[in-house]
Amino acid sequence: MASATGGRLHGPDAPIDGVSFDSRSLQAGQLFVPLVAERDGHEFVPGALERGAAAYLTAQPPVGGTAIEVADTLRALMALATAMRSRFDGPVVGITGSVGKTSTKDMVAVALGASRRTWANERSFNNEQGLPTTLLNTPDDTEVMVLEMGMRGHGEITELCAIAQPTVGVVTKVAEAHSDRVGGIDGIAKAKSELVAALPAGGTAILNADDHRVDAMSALARGSVLRFGHHHGAD
Repeated sequence: MASATGGRLHGPDAPIDGVSFDSRSLQAGQLFVPLVAERDGHEFVPGALERGAAAYLTAQPPVGGTAIEVADTLRALMALATAMRSRFDGPVVGITGSVGKTSTKDMVAVALGASRRTWANERSFNNEQGLPTTLLNTPDDTEVMVLEMGMRGHGEITELCAIAQPTVGVVTKVAEAHSDRVGGIDGIAKAKSELVAALPAGGTAILNADDHRVDAMSALARGSVLRFGHHHGAD
């Protein structure tokens, strides 16, 4: 982990089983990742160690136990998830859209779970904190991942895709939601289309044929395209 993050290891090596950025729900044996937001997560490192954290990331001087000192804990979390994803060779389904992301993620996970060991985001862990955490908590026997991807602005889905490297991309719908951040509904469409643009040449884009903005994203697909909906052009 120190190597993957470019960090410095303090203390002894330790077996780590999963990660958490919430000291309240952290389980014994996990890596604690203190994030700096409204509150500085470094305040909760001692409590995380008391709860049984095997190690922790830190951008401050370590306070004991096993620590990996890094420049930025969020960037280190993302780097760890990228390294973990590179070791997974199964399909990864990325899902985005202005509405229906979580419901679609849940339904896809249930459908795939009938025949394959499937792992998906908890609740709507779909941002730069939640998605890496989901990846790093993937059980060893997982055969397919289903990952919801949210966005607040341009470039965010591209960043999530750089971590998750989806092989299948699903776009549900483009609608007015937080459009002031991206320049209107067409800006939302552009931001959502980053998922399609990130798919590999052997990937598959699954697009809503009833939404002309989503359907137009097919021009960005390097692989195959599957359209769903009531439109006559749907598959």
